[in-house]
Amino acid sequence: MDLFNEVSLRILSALYASFPAPIGLNPAVIGMLEDTSYQNELGAMVHEEEWKNLDQFIKDTARWLANEGYLSHRQDHSRFWSTYTLSSMGLKCLKNVEQPNIGQSTFAEKLKDEGATAAKAAASKFMDQFLAAGATILINAAGLSS
Repeated sequence: MDLFNEVSLRILSALYASFPAPIGLNPAVIGMLEDTSYQNELGAMVHEEEWKNLDQFIKDTARWLANEGYLSHRQDHSRFWSTYTLSSMGLKCLKNVEQPNIGQSTFAEKLKDEGATAAKAAASKFMDQFLAAGATILINAAGLSS
């Protein structure tokens, strides 16, 4: 769950920074790994196993966030490429979440430190608040609030 929280937070941060322009997501775009890929003799891009595994997890997380209504997803079938933007619900949820207080470092700097338990706890709290805000928005939209 820690990885899901961190990846989700970084996805939301990258999409907020690029809003309203859609962007493709990968480990470099969300600031988790540098791209050390290279082109082989046939012209195909070759990535390390760590990159491929994290890239797949990022895509799975982004798809889940899109399916839940927090992101808008566009598939470019001609290039087998997906791009994402924050949905209106995603923007509303971000505005309802308190920014974590974790000292002088920025949140992204804290997340780079694998041993930063405070950052992981803050990411977990952030995602809990973000998803709860989404649930509240859906309940209110459905007229189910008391």
